[in-house]
Amino acid sequence: MKLLLHTCCGPCFLGVWEDIQHKFEVTNFFYNPNIQPKEEYTKRLDNLKIAARGKSRDIIEPNYDDLEHKNAIKGLEHKFPERCVECYGLRLKQTAETAKKLGFDAFSTTLLVSPYQKHDDLKLIGDQIASIVGVDFYYFDWRPYFRSGQKKAKEQQIYRQKYCGCMWSKIEARKTST
Repeated sequence: MKLLLHTCCGPCFLGVWEDIQHKFEVTNFFYNPNIQPKEEYTKRLDNLKIAARGKSRDIIEPNYDDLEHKNAIKGLEHKFPERCVECYGLRLKQTAETAKKLGFDAFSTTLLVSPYQKHDDLKLIGDQIASIVGVDFYYFDWRPYFRSGQKKAKEQQIYRQKYCGCMWSKIEARKTST
């Protein structure tokens, strides 16, 4: 079964990989216009390439356009978790449409491994988009794999970021770490 896996970063991929490696033929989809600044985006992509080497079939990299994210969350920038829900929808819709276009059997997201993401919202949005686009959403609660993915990333010296990606989450992460 061919799975298009929306992938946010190397550590999350490593956590999810523990479960999916024998279930699917995986292609990563690095669509993350939320990640700010561009240097952070590049760092995460480069480290995903290291983490996925010898594992997934390929990494599809759509063009980076942070305006897509800014437009999706316009008016919600300082509203948490509302901006996150819109961001999930943006990224999962693009993943589903690409999966459909390229003939994948299903799509999913590594966001489902993170205990910091809004899991119920991700499942609901994934299911809704699947029914609209016409490609299956593979749901699995990968949160039990989060710590082992982080541990593997540390062992492999793969960059582990301290915020989800958008500039507002970066500001909020700084506030909670001080």
